[in-house]
Amino acid sequence: MDKRLLFFVFVSFATTVVVSAGELSSKWKLNGPSNSRIILEADEFVPAGINRAGVHIKLDTGWWTYWRAPGTSGIPPYFDWSGSKNVAGLPTLKWPIPIRAVAYGETLNLYRNEIVFPVAFKAANPALPVVLHLKLTYGICKNMCVPATVEHEVVLAPPKPRRQPRVSQANVRLISQFAERQPSTDPLSTGFEIREVWETEVRNLTQLGLRIQGQQMERRSLVLIEGPSVFKALELESKPLADSDESILMVSLGKSKEIRRLTGRRIRITIIDGKRALEQIWVVGTQSSTTTGTGLTPISSSDRTDRPQP
Repeated sequence: MDKRLLFFVFVSFATTVVVSAGELSSKWKLNGPSNSRIILEADEFVPAGINRAGVHIKLDTGWWTYWRAPGTSGIPPYFDWSGSKNVAGLPTLKWPIPIRAVAYGETLNLYRNEIVFPVAFKAANPALPVVLHLKLTYGICKNMCVPATVEHEVVLAPPKPRRQPRVSQANVRLISQFAERQPSTDPLSTGFEIREVWETEVRNLTQLGLRIQGQQMERRSLVLIEGPSVFKALELESKPLADSDESILMVSLGKSKEIRRLTGRRIRITIIDGKRALEQIWVVGTQSSTTTGTGLTPISSSDRTDRPQP
């Protein structure tokens, strides 16, 4: 990257914004060329179900922020919900599909103009208020990159008898709009699917093999692998299998001595193929997947040796 054009300013804006119960968003907080807030669909939470919120960021013209795998450089957003109260576990955040762009000779995965990260959460105790407290750190870039830090807090009241909750249809539409842009876990909706995942070693390098059906040929896809000791994003072209509508993607993860053995462990695989995107949880060494969970899960199956070859 051209250091004369793009450099990091190690200054962060740190401000806490607290909103009382009944408000449908936190106050906008300016972070240099961006604004951020939390938005809610309603002023009360559903006691026995999933509730939605959103982390809303607006950017000045020409500026951008990053996906969780920024690319060859960049600052991924970090969401710290540890200050939240009466939430079962931690809020679950979804990542809409990023824009693939080239800036200063580097390939980046980014968001421009406006982005909402949909958030799902459940109340631990339906009789008490829910407090969503977020410490957000993210990079905002144009000709320079500025790491920004801000804190937001919103309070949702428990449901009251004989009272209809106040709903923001604008927030509902905004959260839904960006929720629809997140990768699908359903192969039927994407038109391509992962059929098998396996681990192999070539010249002391660990590789992950993906057998895929229905992928667009002669086009490079963005592949993100997340698992124990692994976080790898690569742009790859799949190799077609002879006499088949299937193809093989070989993902190089790094030196074998630096990577824990993955066979029998869960990993998250995200493949962005043009405007289509698929995200699934797989146990390496199997021919099936799940849509939730990233913990370590051993399986009792021997490694296959009859791998298909492109």
